[in-house]
This record gives sequence, C-alpha cells and structure tokens, in this order.
Amino acid sequence: MSNTIEKINQKIEKGFFGFWVKKFRVSFLAIFLIIVAGAFSLVTIPKESSPDIKFGVISVVTPYIGVNPTDIDSLITDKIEKEIKDLDGIKKITSRSSVGVSSITVELHNGVETRNVLTDIKDEIDKISLPEDAEDTLVTELSSSNELMFEVLLYGDATRYTQFDLVNNSQIIKNALEGSNGISSIDLGGADVNSGAGSSSADDYEIKVLLDRDKVELLNLTLGEISNTIKSYNKNTPIGNYTIGDLNYDFRFDGELANITELKNVVIKGTKGSNILLGDIAEIKREYKDDSIKKLGFLDNKGLNYTSLVFNKGKGSNVFDVSDSAKNALEDYLKSNPNFEGLDIFYTKDMSEAIIEDYTNLSSTAMQTLVLVFITILLFVGLRESLIASMLLPLSFLITFIVLDTLGFSLNFLTNFSLVLTLGIAIDTMIVIIEGASEKIKLGYNKKSAVLLAVKDYKAPLIAGTLTTLVAFLPLMFLPGVMGKFLAYIPITVFVTLVAALILSLTVSSALFVKFVKDLDYYHKDEKLEATFSKNQAEYLAFERQGKREQTHDKSNMRDKVLLGMGLKYYNLLKKVIISRRNRLILIFSPIIILIFTFIFISPQLGFTLFPASDQGVITGSIETKEGTDKRALVKYLSQLDEAIYKIPELKVYYTTLSGNRIDIYIELLQKSIREDMGMRDVFEVEKVILSQLGELESDGLTVSIETLKDGPPTGKAVGIKLIANNSKKVEDLKNTASIFKEKFRGIEGVKNVTTTSSESPGQFIFKFNKDKLAESGLTPNDIVSEVYFYTNGMKAGSIKSEYEDNDVVLKIAQFDENLSPEDINNLLIDTRIGKVRVGDFATYEFTKAVSSINREKGKIAITVEADVVSGILPSEIQPALEKIAAEYIYPEGIIYTSGGENEENKDLIVSTFKSLFITLFLIFSILVFQFNSFGQPAVVMYSVVLAMLGVNIGLFLTGNPYSMAFMIGFIALMGVVVNDAIILIDRINKNLEKGIDSLHAVIGAGKTRLQPIIVTTLTTVFGILPLAFKDEFWAGLGYTIVFGLFAGSAMTLFVIPSLYYEVFLRKKENKLTK
Repeated sequence: MSNTIEKINQKIEKGFFGFWVKKFRVSFLAIFLIIVAGAFSLVTIPKESSPDIKFGVISVVTPYIGVNPTDIDSLITDKIEKEIKDLDGIKKITSRSSVGVSSITVELHNGVETRNVLTDIKDEIDKISLPEDAEDTLVTELSSSNELMFEVLLYGDATRYTQFDLVNNSQIIKNALEGSNGISSIDLGGADVNSGAGSSSADDYEIKVLLDRDKVELLNLTLGEISNTIKSYNKNTPIGNYTIGDLNYDFRFDGELANITELKNVVIKGTKGSNILLGDIAEIKREYKDDSIKKLGFLDNKGLNYTSLVFNKGKGSNVFDVSDSAKNALEDYLKSNPNFEGLDIFYTKDMSEAIIEDYTNLSSTAMQTLVLVFITILLFVGLRESLIASMLLPLSFLITFIVLDTLGFSLNFLTNFSLVLTLGIAIDTMIVIIEGASEKIKLGYNKKSAVLLAVKDYKAPLIAGTLTTLVAFLPLMFLPGVMGKFLAYIPITVFVTLVAALILSLTVSSALFVKFVKDLDYYHKDEKLEATFSKNQAEYLAFERQGKREQTHDKSNMRDKVLLGMGLKYYNLLKKVIISRRNRLILIFSPIIILIFTFIFISPQLGFTLFPASDQGVITGSIETKEGTDKRALVKYLSQLDEAIYKIPELKVYYTTLSGNRIDIYIELLQKSIREDMGMRDVFEVEKVILSQLGELESDGLTVSIETLKDGPPTGKAVGIKLIANNSKKVEDLKNTASIFKEKFRGIEGVKNVTTTSSESPGQFIFKFNKDKLAESGLTPNDIVSEVYFYTNGMKAGSIKSEYEDNDVVLKIAQFDENLSPEDINNLLIDTRIGKVRVGDFATYEFTKAVSSINREKGKIAITVEADVVSGILPSEIQPALEKIAAEYIYPEGIIYTSGGENEENKDLIVSTFKSLFITLFLIFSILVFQFNSFGQPAVVMYSVVLAMLGVNIGLFLTGNPYSMAFMIGFIALMGVVVNDAIILIDRINKNLEKGIDSLHAVIGAGKTRLQPIIVTTLTTVFGILPLAFKDEFWAGLGYTIVFGLFAGSAMTLFVIPSLYYEVFLRKKENKLTK
C-alpha cells in the first residue's frame, strides 16, 4: 500500500465520524441502548390527551346574586376594568356583565409571567370599593386541563329513577371511589354538554324552609326572628374544660341539627306566647341548586334520566393505567351494591380511547411510511440499503421518547402530531448517506471507504439542510394567543427527532452499512466523473478497484439500466437547456409568471379557513329562547328533540340538558371508520338532517344552533360583525342594530346558527321610593329594601351537615318561591322600627326594557352578530357579504362596527404566522450565507421555495383544499425541506468548479450526479407525508402542501436551479473564456 493510499485511509477513518465504523461494536451497543431506553421511556412516559398549557389568560369573576346586568356593569365590571387596564403585560380586556355575575377575561402579551400579573390584579381589586353584599372576587389563571380520564353517564328509566335519585347515587359513587384506584377527583354534574367541562355543582343542595305567609303573619313573626330561633337550636356551645379528680374534661352543650326531621321539630315561639313546630308553618324540602333537566338517549331508546360523573386522574399519571383501574373499580362497585340495580352506565369523552386512536393512527401512518420508503429505496438503491433506512426511523423516534421523558414532557396529541409530521422529513436526512455510499460502491470503492467518503461529501450540506428545517419551525414557538401556546409544543418534538435523525445518519448508519451491505466484485466506470478526480483520488479509486472486474452498463441489472438511461437522458436534456440562453431564461422566469397567475386566479378560489371542517363524529347545539324565560316553557320541546335524534342510524349516544332558557345538545355518532365500512352518512350530512328538523322550532321564536365539533382550540363562530358603542347610554341602539343585522345575516345563503352575544330580555320592573313619604315616617330606603330582599330571595338560617358537606338552611315565603308579581311586592307588609308598613305606600314601579348582558371589549360596550357556515362553504366566502351589509348600513350616532369571526379573532395569530414565514426565510438564508460564504448562491437556493409555492397552489386547487393553519404549518416545514436538494446540488457544482471542470460540465455533471438522490429523497419524503393527506381535512391541507410543494420544488430544482446558477454566476465567465 502506497503512502498516498495510507494517508487517505487515515484521513477518512480518523475523527468522530470514522470512529463509529472502526468501533462498530460501540455503534451496535449504542443502538441496543437506544432500543432498551427508548422502549422503557415509551412505556413509562405519561400519556395524555393534551399537555398542560398555560394560556396567558386570567379570569376575574365576581358574583353579586340577583343583581341585573346594568348594575353589575356599573358597580363592579367597569370599576375593575378601569383599575387594572394600565397594568404592565396586559394585551386585551374583555368582559361580560350578566344577571348576578361579572366576568372579566384578561389576555396577556406573550412572554409575560402570568403569576405576577395575577398578583397585581388582586392587589388592584383590593383597592376598589365594591358592594358589601357582593361575593369575593375570584382571580384565576386559565390553562388546558389534562387530568380528565373519562365521563360516566349514570342513567335509568325515568319512571323508576328521578333526577334526584341519580344525583344521590352519583354522590355515593363519588364518596366510595374518589382518592383510590388512580382517581384523584370525581366531579358531579358534567356541566355544559357542549364544553364537556366538569362541575361539582350537581350534589350541591340547600334545605329550603317555605313558610306559609298567613301563618307567619298570624303568629306576628318576622323572618329574622324565625332565623334566630333556628340558629339557636342549631349549634354546639363549648362551656370550658374542667378537672374532675386527676383528669380534665371538656364540657359543652350539643345542639346541632342532624337532619330535616329535627329541623321540622324546632319550636317556634310566637309573640303572643303560643308555641308551634316549624314543620307546622312551613314546607321543608331539599332542593338542588342545579335544577336542570337531563335526558339521555340511544338508537331507538329515548327519554332516560341521567346524571354524569367526570373522573379525573392525578397530574402526570399514565391515562391508560389509571383509566382501566378506575373503570374496573367503578364496575365492580356497581355490581356489588344492590342499590344500583336497574341503573346503567355509559362512557363518553374517554381520553384513553381517544389517545389509543391517536397512537393507532400514528403507528398506522408510520407503518405505511416505512413500507413506502422501503419499496422506494428497494427500487432505486437496493434491499439491504432499504432495510438500514427503515431501521433508522424507529431509532430516531425512540431517541425522541427518551429526550421527552427526560425533560418531563408527556406524549399527547401535539407530540403525536409532530412525530407524524416528521416521518417524511426525517427519512429525507437518513437516506442521503446510504444512497451516496451505494453509488460509490458501484463506482468501485469498498463499502467501508464508500460510506466514509459519503459522510465526508455530504456531512456539511446535511447539517445545513437539517438546520434550515429546524429554523423553519423555530418561529412557531413565539406565536401569540391560545393557538400559539399549543403550536409552541410542535418545534420541541420536531427538533429532537430531526437532530436524532441527523446524528444517526452520520454515525451508526455507517456501521450498519459496513456490516450489512455486501461489497461488489465488479464496478462501473464513469469517465465523466472520474475525469474530475485529482491524482490522489484517482490513485485511491484504482487501489479500491483491485481484484474487481469492470462491468459494462449493458450487463447491469434492470434497475441500474433504467437509472443509467434516466441519467443520460437528463444529462442531454439539461445540456440543451444550459447551452441555450433563451431556454435558460424561459425556464427561469416561467415559474414566476405561472406563480403570479395562480395568485391572481387560483388563490381567491382557494379561500382561507383557520381549521377546515373534519368528521369528528360529534354534533353539538342548543335551542334557546329569550333570556329570563322559565325552563318549564321549554320542557315540551324535549320530546320533539328526542324524535329528531333517536332514530338516526349513525347514532351512538345523545344527551341534553335543559337549564334556564336553553337546551344544550350533545350527539356522538359511531366512529368514522365504522360508518364508512357500513356505508353510513358522514357527520355533515347528519348535521343537515338534524338542523332541517329542528329548524322548524324557529317559527316558535326559538333560536336553534347545530354544528359539528371543530378541530383545534375554541375559536368562536366562523364569521361575524362586531358592533361597538362609545358609551353605556347607547346600549339600546346597539341592541336594535344587532337585531337588524341578525335578520339580514339570516338571509345570506351558506349561513347558519346566526346569534348575537347579547340575547333578548323580557324586561325589568323598577321600583322608586317616594322620598317625602319616607321622610315623613322617619324611614330610609334601607329599612324597606333589606326586608323586601329577604322576603323575596330568602334568608340564610345556618346550615345542617350532611355526610358530605354543609348545606345551607334558607327561609323563604312559600308564596314567593316560584311566582312573584310587582303587586305582590307592593302589597308586602314588612316590619320596620315604626311597625308594619306596606311597601306600596312608599314606592311605585314601572316596566322598562332591559339587557340580558353587557359585553365590553377594551372598555367599550360591544355586541357581536356571528354565525357558522354550512359544510362546503369557507368563512372567507361569507365574511365579505357580512362586511358589505355592515358598510352600507346607516348607524345611530355613537355606533361603529369592526370585522368579527374566527379570522378576525385570530388576526394576531394569522399575521404572526405570516411574519414567521418571512423570519424563516431570513434564517434559512442566513444559514446558507454562512455555508456558501456568498449572497448570490443562497438566493439561488431560495428560488426553490418559489418553485415549491407554485406546486402548493396547484396542488391545493386540484385537491379542493383551502389555505388554512394546516397549510401554514405545512409550508413552514416545506421551506426547510425543499431547499435541501438545492443545497447539495449547488455544493456539488462548487466542488466541480474547484476541481477545474469547465462551467457547462460542472453544472450538468452535478445535476446528473444528484438526479438519483433527488428522485429518491423526494419520493421517500412524499411517500412519508402522503398517508397524512388521506386522514382527514386538517391533515390533507398539511399533507398536500408538502407533497405538491416538494414535487414541484424538487422537479424544477433539477432544471431551474442549474439554469439559474449558470445564468447568474457562469455565463459572463464562459463568454470571456470563449472570447
């Protein structure tokens, strides 16, 4: 062996990358450790539906029971807003003042420490003088809940089990199971069927003492006197600790009431000396504060009473383990307790099932990707090479699991999303070295030299290519809003997986290649390529070829013949393009012209929606009447609702909750795959059927809203117009304008579920005192108002402890319990310091209009008129029509409008995402400047992004997908990937030029060398992403963006990038040489 050969061997084998081949056992040990540690992490890492995300939003809630929205707004909401609006870190304040409660939402700027602002808000509220009888203000931080395991619907025949029976049974279950078998807590009630949020109010009741007004007046008693009597009988009184003999003993009077029976037997003493039992002058009953009517139904089974129990796990625990344990414990308990005979349970919102479905989709997509990648590499490279590449992808995933577990992350829908996204991207990195080494073996190198030379040739462009992909995702970490908080989790997983793929491809893949790929006993001569070799390179290649025979291409296998033929045709075609400046210019500028054409004529047809509608198998909705309507007015519609739903063949379960003036609806269909296998309708068709049947109810003055469950975080309705008043005196004008807009919007084709954020109220009765009469009698308004309040709203008289909690005892006049007229108040006789007086002698009343709620945004009163769009229609198609109506309307003085809808509400996110696209371009360009030490060559590389965008526009148009958030994420990923081929191609051209090859042959030679790798990497990436495009509408937007963009970008890279490089850098040089 000559000194030259020995030096070359030492050069390629020494250093970090050569180590993994020389010490191949270390490589195999590393693979073994990755498999063991990765499998362990995969088993132990917490698996959740969603991560615990801090939204950067603070909720400020102040209850003020019984007070109307106008007073809530002026006495509480407005004061708090003015006090906190100038605090640092606050981006936006919105509020809603409704009957009995002030709700303020404070959105913070990105990067602000929520806890600091929360403390500041509490401090500022402490300075405000709020009404004394208002409850304490609750200031909390909002975050996503990842503790839900599942919700259980406990149901039974309505003739056998009342709602209260079910609530009592659910309380028994809660008491028996909470805190065991991985169950951290059980919330009763299930709350809003549309939100699925848990609530613990279902078991909260009070003991109502309904006093007979005539009997109380006959005894000459007041509510206060009766309340004091009950309190005196309902307390334990300690009287001290005393010594008897050598021991100390506690002494006390035991007087607490234990139950309703004891309460009934409390002796009430009348003012005339007569004694009577409380039970003789009052009806005493237990009344749940949640008085909603809940009905459940299945296919061909309806009208069942139900209540719900929400099972929560401990933070960070594995949902699979604790969910199974909790279900087993629940089912065993029900079977062992005879009191539950005749009751059934149904699991819904089961996070373990949802996560299993996620992992099933992930594993299915991964398998499809591996199979497609395996076949592609098998066809273009070889069997052993395809096996190595297919092995590296799972290894990169296992490394990802190890890192995420070590950093304390969980596996959730965002990490799963990221893993699926990186399937196709990572494989692009992994096959470059393998494919390059395979080509060098065919040239005559031994496998060890081939793979180490491939690493030497491609490590720089591979690292640069990976960096460009990583920086493409970096801006996602800094997007604003709730959606931005979710998207920030994507780059973390992508970073880990792609870096793992890069490291594996540059290290252990070399050892695998050397051990599993066979050396050839022949070689193919490539005179054009070998002519570019230096003397040392030629000598080394000759040494490597010793003992091998030259094989002409006509004796090659079919695959090599096909690839050789493609290479020659491409070489000749590219040569014709390059030598003709006219052809070059046409090829360079035609994509730009076509791209502009697509932006003008195709982009408007694509439209934009934040999240494309997809079949989630869930339909939610509501039937609502004017605010203040008693729920009994809606009871008759429950049976009509049952008839519209329970015979739907696709139905799995539905349940409704009637509370106040609204019926909430939740409908869950059979799984999409089951419906497809059985030839059933999709969720959008079922939605139309239900909407058409229930839409008839609008003729009764009801508002019907039916919609399918959307992907992504809540974004509000799709389209809308926001009406804003400059002061509170314009509320009535604002309401009237909103009502007009509501009717106008209903007439627009493609619009459904038109609502406003301020519903209609029946009005209010306002009592005003005659100040002169009060003064004449020596009374003040407080002397009368406080007593009227107690008579109408009740008076607390202590509490009675149950097995689970303290329950308030509330005294109330029976005649005022449900129905109350203004004349009843007028005729009310109340005790004052001057004796009994009639309220009507000191006050008069009048009826006025009232608002059901007052909404503020940035301090100004606002009402949004909003709507959903029917399936197949994009918000971007409807919003202009709404804005046209708004622009042409003549507004009352002091009323203005702004755009609403999901795009407007998420405007900051959309704008920031577009900004991130430009930041990504700049970062990629900067990396390329560093690599090439040039501004011009990176600009040529970036031209591939333009070519990719052309493919994206055409692809979205052909597949019928709109621009969306999925498109944006897909295009960000595409920008990082599509430049990789151009980077390696230009790197190859530069190396050819450094070897002294003439300009023409340097360019077309580089193109020919990179033809097969570009085809292979493009196909593997496309096949890695393509299965996503068929999953649902969201993934389709992302998948087709990458697939068509990569196809167009890579295909044109083979012709446009060489032409552009030649035109910009080599044409003048070549002309000078010619001259």
